[in-house]
Amino acid sequence: MLTLKSLILAGGLAALTEAHMILRKPAPFTSPAPNQSPISMDGSDYPCHSNGGAFSGTATQMEKGSKQELAFTGSAVHGGGSCQVSITYDEKPTKESSFKVIHSIEGGCPARAETIPQCSTGNLEGCNLPGDASMQTPDTYEFTIPEDLPSGKATLAWTWFNSVGNREFYMMCAPVEITGSGGSESALAGLPDMAVANTAIAGTCTTEAGKYYKFPNPGKSVETNEGWADFVTLGGECVAPGGSGSGSGSGNTGGSATPAAEMGAPTPAVRGRRPYWKA
Repeated sequence: MLTLKSLILAGGLAALTEAHMILRKPAPFTSPAPNQSPISMDGSDYPCHSNGGAFSGTATQMEKGSKQELAFTGSAVHGGGSCQVSITYDEKPTKESSFKVIHSIEGGCPARAETIPQCSTGNLEGCNLPGDASMQTPDTYEFTIPEDLPSGKATLAWTWFNSVGNREFYMMCAPVEITGSGGSESALAGLPDMAVANTAIAGTCTTEAGKYYKFPNPGKSVETNEGWADFVTLGGECVAPGGSGSGSGSGNTGGSATPAAEMGAPTPAVRGRRPYWKA
């Protein structure tokens, strides 16, 4: 039976559902237009809020080994939550695209606890920032482009599992170009699959309201932020159709995480490139 506390956390306040966050850096696609809404529950606009139309935008060049900034516009941070940065070499991603995680932020994304100090189960109004949808969100995050990624044009995805409000899954995408020498398809194939939840695309994977989330397979690059909410690990089948269910193990910072089970069947690592088959 749902308790009053769980109903409040799941529903949040009306204000929490009126506006959401926009990816500011790296620059998102201009088409599909930047969309503050979560991915539809039926998964019809997964990935990247695409409905089969054109993808367009100026690619941000990212050199292998370089540090990049993740930044947002908006005040409706929904108590923070957990985020991932993932990549696919499909320039026009589809539901069958394979998104591979290059960085995970467990807790405090897109706002760390010190930015929303009034946030608590008894004060949901304090779980958003004062301001409006046009404000630059104070917290920014840093991620590194792995040196062993293949070079070429790609799509970078930011995904977010909000802590307060409806059980939702947010995703925005940006065109990028990975530059530099070296890199391999096998290194890409070895990265974890992007986690997906709270949408039909994700099958049984859901999130619990009022929590921070640990990813079953966050990868080696992980930022962990303690805060007002307890940590729980995502449970269920949390991999989108294009995912292989394989990849590298748990991250190197901030607590423990259980690697995803290795799948027996080989899966191509990249759509639209020469497939690398994982044994």
